[in-house]
Amino acid sequence: MPIQIDISSTVRRRWVFLAFLVALHLVFLLGPETPYGRLLFLSHIGIGLLWQPFIQSRRQFGFGGTALVVLSALFLSYFLSWGLLTIWTMLLTGVVGGKVFLFPDTKERLFHLLALGYLATALLALILPASLATLRLADPALANLVLYLAPAVFFVMAVMPVKQKATDDRAEIVDYIYGALIFLLLAVIVLGSVSFTLLFKVSYVEALLIALALVAGILLLLGLIWDPRGGFVGLGSAVAQHVMSLGLPFEGWLESLAALAKAEEDPDRFMVLACADLPARLPGVVGGDWQTLADTQKFGKQQGQHTTFAYGELKLGLVSRVQPSPTLLWHYDLAVRLLAEFYVGKQRAQTLRRLSYVEAIHETGARLTHDVKNLLQALETLCAAVEQEGAAPSPRFNELLRRQLPEISTRLRHTLTKLSSPGKLAAAQPRQAASWLAGLENRYTGDWIDFSMAGDLSACSLPDEGLFSSVAENLLQNIADKRRADSAIRARVCLHGEAGKVWLDVCDDGAAVPPGLVAGLFSQRVSSENGLGIGLFQSARLAEQGGLHLELAENRDGCVCFRLAPVAD
Repeated sequence: MPIQIDISSTVRRRWVFLAFLVALHLVFLLGPETPYGRLLFLSHIGIGLLWQPFIQSRRQFGFGGTALVVLSALFLSYFLSWGLLTIWTMLLTGVVGGKVFLFPDTKERLFHLLALGYLATALLALILPASLATLRLADPALANLVLYLAPAVFFVMAVMPVKQKATDDRAEIVDYIYGALIFLLLAVIVLGSVSFTLLFKVSYVEALLIALALVAGILLLLGLIWDPRGGFVGLGSAVAQHVMSLGLPFEGWLESLAALAKAEEDPDRFMVLACADLPARLPGVVGGDWQTLADTQKFGKQQGQHTTFAYGELKLGLVSRVQPSPTLLWHYDLAVRLLAEFYVGKQRAQTLRRLSYVEAIHETGARLTHDVKNLLQALETLCAAVEQEGAAPSPRFNELLRRQLPEISTRLRHTLTKLSSPGKLAAAQPRQAASWLAGLENRYTGDWIDFSMAGDLSACSLPDEGLFSSVAENLLQNIADKRRADSAIRARVCLHGEAGKVWLDVCDDGAAVPPGLVAGLFSQRVSSENGLGIGLFQSARLAEQGGLHLELAENRDGCVCFRLAPVAD
């Protein structure tokens, strides 16, 4: 049975890279002018096409691209020399150096650092002296050291462990800034060592060491200037501040948007004023246009390079004098994003205001539904009494009319007042407690309700007559609905007074409230066969807004008692 070896993409790329370096080293051994050296250089280029991190492997070359690659490889191989290898190796060093700082894993970074060190050593100790043979810079001992001992680095790189997760996401990335810096640094070292050799008439090795020492000192000094210790702001902070600002004062732009957002509530008007200020805030911008689902407008001049940014429903186009650079586009994008966030916030605030008004109308109507129901019940009672009286009304009937009609008129007037101002609570109307209870008893003439008082109510007054009336009538209506199934149920209304505080108990001797309904009785709509199922919920909300608390004080068969009382301190 054959053994199957699963090789990850990271391991494959590592072995291809090692083969790439080995082929280049064989070119050094055989010499670039020899036929075998040029043939190996072609192999080196072919392996490099497999390893290269610039073009994705899934991308297909057309005939033109393939012909360009083949002709370039043949051209380099035909004219291959130590001078051409110098430029080639410097470019490879820059590419490898541009990948070193992208790996968070220490072992993977060390792998590429070894490759970077090998290429830099081969360039300075072997290729550069050979390319300047007329200057007699070559040191045979140093060249042999590179040719025969440097390949030991390949063995170390081959046996280094691979951390798959650390490299897969970054294998195809090259930091061009770091690569360019390393290329320029190598150019400085190469030119500096050659210059010291020619000017001071010293050996190439001595000149190379002097150039390396000077470059190392300059880099150390730049490192201290870039990020100094002791709390001082370095060059890095200044560069970052310059790149971030780029002539665009974000702090001033943000303050301007915040002030405008505070002064202007309408989203479209806010956009008009903010966009009119854009040409003065963004460098290079002379005008533009913006478009939403509801409106489209232009501002400033319309001649120049047009760039469009889109965020949700908002599309904002900026017109600049010249084509903006990528960095300037990033600044434009950030400024437009700030503007879009403020605009979306204005839209949401406007929607919330509209929904709040609709909710206020809904809650007001829901609260007053019970007042209307109770008024309708009182009117139905009067209508029934009229039908029973006939043509000659009795004194008892006249007394009933004198007692009920003013009360119905007053309550209807209060209801209309609440409907005219949705979301606003009507002014509380205090009333002497005993007088209120007597009025409630007069409105309910049925013999199934017992009214009573407890404590001393002579000096007590209700904080809000309308609140107590609404809650009491809603609870009594619920008991009346229960009596339709069992006419033997009786109700008891008791008003308590003690130390200036008043609370109301409305009880009945029917069946207990089911346990499944108790939890949501005052916090949500409950199922109801005779009403909307929101009476107790609205009563509880109304009591809470009035500084009172409605609760189910007792719940058992034979005694179901609701209590409206002041909130406990």
